[in-house]
Amino acid sequence: MSALSKKIATALVGISVTAAIAGCTDTDSASSPSASNITSAAPSRSPSNRGPYEDGEYTVDGEYGTRGSSIGVAITLEDDAITTVDVTPHATDETSLALQRRFAEAVPTLVVGRDIDAVRLDRVAGNSHTPAGFNDALEKIKAEASG
Repeated sequence: MSALSKKIATALVGISVTAAIAGCTDTDSASSPSASNITSAAPSRSPSNRGPYEDGEYTVDGEYGTRGSSIGVAITLEDDAITTVDVTPHATDETSLALQRRFAEAVPTLVVGRDIDAVRLDRVAGNSHTPAGFNDALEKIKAEASG
């Protein structure tokens, strides 16, 4: 294969990969908080805090990322189950705020009625980083509710 043929083949592979990645983005599903945007709501892998937890209302800030990003999380626990959840966006940048709002809209359908130890979010409503803040908040709530 000549040097020119190798360059063309490499360029075509690069274009194909770029097109495939671009094709993974669905602006309609990213703008709506649907379950199709959820990668995981699997049980927590962290054995640090396990129920039983004290029933009550808990409000904390969950932190994520390297630039001090956070979200507010308020949860009501009853018999270790999440009975209500409210997520408050803290972002000031328009793009981040829009992502946090979509996340906040999607979360209740994913966690209400579930045991707090069985909740660990991964990717929700087009968000891949905000769930880390939610998971951080859950860990703080579990520590506080443990006594």
